[in-house]
Amino acid sequence: MKKFLWLSILTLTVLVIPSCKRKRTEKKPQKDSVAVVVDQRAPLDAKWTAFAKFMAGTHDDNNDSIEQREYWKMHAAKTDLRWRLLMQTVGTPISTWVSDKKYLPENAPKTLLYPFAGGDFFYANLFYPNRDTIIMIGLEPVGTGFEDSTVAPPQMEDYLTVLDRCMFYPHKLGFFRTLSMDDDFSHELMNGTLHTFLFYLARNGFGIYYVEYFSLDLNGNQVAVEPGAEPKGIKIGYSAKGDKAVKQLVYISQDISNTGNKKAPGVINYLKQRGQVVTFLKAASYLMYKDYFSDIAGVVTGQSKIILQDDSGMPLQAMLSAGFETELLGEYSKTIHLFENYFQKDMRDEYLIKKPAKLPFIIGYSVEFGECNLQLGTKK
Repeated sequence: MKKFLWLSILTLTVLVIPSCKRKRTEKKPQKDSVAVVVDQRAPLDAKWTAFAKFMAGTHDDNNDSIEQREYWKMHAAKTDLRWRLLMQTVGTPISTWVSDKKYLPENAPKTLLYPFAGGDFFYANLFYPNRDTIIMIGLEPVGTGFEDSTVAPPQMEDYLTVLDRCMFYPHKLGFFRTLSMDDDFSHELMNGTLHTFLFYLARNGFGIYYVEYFSLDLNGNQVAVEPGAEPKGIKIGYSAKGDKAVKQLVYISQDISNTGNKKAPGVINYLKQRGQVVTFLKAASYLMYKDYFSDIAGVVTGQSKIILQDDSGMPLQAMLSAGFETELLGEYSKTIHLFENYFQKDMRDEYLIKKPAKLPFIIGYSVEFGECNLQLGTKK
């Protein structure tokens, strides 16, 4: 693989999006509007694309030398096998269900909001395909790339081992565990969500157009990262063959509790600027059941046209009170022991009455006892 150089922090300008200017007076969120950042005809970033494919165990002409190493061949073979199994048991059933369910009309907002996401691009892309912008928020650090020529083979082999565990073990659990991700991202090379994003993007056939770091000012505007400071977020431009425009993945690392937002209001203000969105909530630790996550709950209920969640997102009554027509999907009889205090008896009773069909896949905390529940909310 050609040398993959550390990217210097780029000076960024605020995205050209009509809804991104802060208003002095309160107004209803504007309709979703996304600027095309890079024309599809622009060339891929060869280094980032090669780096992503190296991680994903797929071929790239710029990686010819490193692909001859035995540890990479083993990584590629193991990753191919595990990816095929993952798609067979999880990916394809979800994609088929999404296609058949048709819950995303043509006029649905093109921006997906995924709070408490960590590095989970995999499920975001499955349940909400063809979004122009995906905004993900988590506690995990952003991370950086590295120059492969400076890394000794044993260290590189160790990196790929950690990457493999990070990419596939969560799917056995049904969710990404924050504590496990913290441990994985403490690795010298595997140091943030950038690595998980690039892996999933490459495995899904996307090329990389750019990777840009940014911070946020108090008003939620994207600004350059101060020298020596940790970036608040990262933007990745990507597309597949046949796409008419380059899509954008935005990841922001922050505690979005009310306390976290008071200390650093830029993130919640950035979200308020985005206008209408669709939202995905999975394995969200029942955080929005708590009063001290009311800021992000208000953004979700106030700006979402569609919410797809499991029971860990927000209570059913909260969705109904916010004006969402809600369809119950799958099975719901209990929660795992860790979260038993958040069991919704009223929702369980609704499931018993309506008896929705079992979902053709299992994700989320309830994987532990072989159930999967989803709630699909559409704003009236």
